[in-house]
Amino acid sequence: MKKKLCLIFCIVSCILMMAGCSLSLTKTNKNFNKKTLETNADSFVTSWFSYDFESAVKSMKEQSTEVDEDTVNQYKESIQLKKKYGKQGNKVDTDFTISSDSATVVETYTTSSGKKLIFSVTYDEKGQTSSWKVEEYKSLGDKMAKAGLNTVLSMAIVFAVLIFIAIIIAQFKHIGNFQNGAKKEEVKAEPVVEAAPVVEEENLVDDLELVAVITAAIAAASETESADGLVIRSIIRR
Repeated sequence: MKKKLCLIFCIVSCILMMAGCSLSLTKTNKNFNKKTLETNADSFVTSWFSYDFESAVKSMKEQSTEVDEDTVNQYKESIQLKKKYGKQGNKVDTDFTISSDSATVVETYTTSSGKKLIFSVTYDEKGQTSSWKVEEYKSLGDKMAKAGLNTVLSMAIVFAVLIFIAIIIAQFKHIGNFQNGAKKEEVKAEPVVEAAPVVEEENLVDDLELVAVITAAIAAASETESADGLVIRSIIRR
């Protein structure tokens, strides 16, 4: 039982010490007073709406020294936002994020166009403005609509790619048929080599024997002498 009580006491002590440290870090910096931060943020918003960003961009471009491109782009975005949303309206909400070495104030303002803008101003440990950002206010419905649109576009792109791949695969059959047809045409185009006629040599010996036999047969039939005085009486086949 004593061990459990000691363990609980140690846990509670650690939690209180951590909370005390965080509070001491924020309280020791007088520049991070919420009222002061909010007043400074309000002044920044007012100056943002009244500042001539177009002239500032022109003067930056005319300077001979190197210009910070990030600052120029930020000023150009501010010009577009001021043209789109118009003049300053009323403050709707204020939120603070404070740490030991920096503080961020986020304020939401209405505009003459009826839409809202969100101003985020970050201060360093000395209370000086270190960075700022202005963006369009988007409700939960707007965020869901944008997310749904992104989902639909992503799915459409995926299906389009799949259809394109299917079309390419389907064309492989036609490519094979085309190649086979080209091979057949090449085979047909090859010249046909005709074989040279074989000339058979005449057997003169057989012809002479045939002539002799015919002559003998004629002589026997006429019972006359042959040209060389030979008389043939009969011919017997063997």
